[in-house]
Amino acid sequence: MNENKLKVLVVEDDTTLRENISQFLELKKFKTAQAKNGLEADQVIRKVNPDLVLCDVSMPLMNGLQLLTQLRKDERYNHMPFIFLTAKADKDDLRTAMISGADDYIIKPFTFEELFTSIQKRIERLDQIKKNGPLKTLGNASISLSSAEDHEALSRISCLSKTELSIIKRVGKGLTSSMISKELNSSLRTVGNHRYNICKKLNLKGSNSLTLFAMKFRSFI
Repeated sequence: MNENKLKVLVVEDDTTLRENISQFLELKKFKTAQAKNGLEADQVIRKVNPDLVLCDVSMPLMNGLQLLTQLRKDERYNHMPFIFLTAKADKDDLRTAMISGADDYIIKPFTFEELFTSIQKRIERLDQIKKNGPLKTLGNASISLSSAEDHEALSRISCLSKTELSIIKRVGKGLTSSMISKELNSSLRTVGNHRYNICKKLNLKGSNSLTLFAMKFRSFI
């Protein structure tokens, strides 16, 4: 996908920030459109059909989560890359954003380079989907879960027991089953059983998928 042909919609109620982001993206050869709230953004999306949306969470009239939920119900826009810009660092807020179908989130304050990096990743993902179907990457590894399956797994996190939650957090930090068993003073077999139950509850296809999922979303598990 050619970056200079991409249209990015910037949805932000802070006028200065919205315009600064737009100016930065235009310097990077993107086309931009602006909206000051979700209600206005919904109208702009249907008019200009952007390739990607950058959206604040807290806004008047219609907030970012409401906008995203509405878009994901429309088959014309349910795969449109959507990145949240949020001052909310609470894990529950971030989890809600991802369950709602967000592709990424950026915590304010952020640098423009961080913003550009996130956009580039979404562009690469779009190219990958067009060529090979839904595929997500983590470092040099690949995970074959589709976006919908990722979001479904996130929505099931609350079903995990305290022990299972403790284990998946450790998996997300890169600990092996052997390391986890030592930390929890539990047998390797018990840890293995817990990992199996976690995969079953989250509908993840095997231990490798669990590892990749836990590492990908460790910031708000």
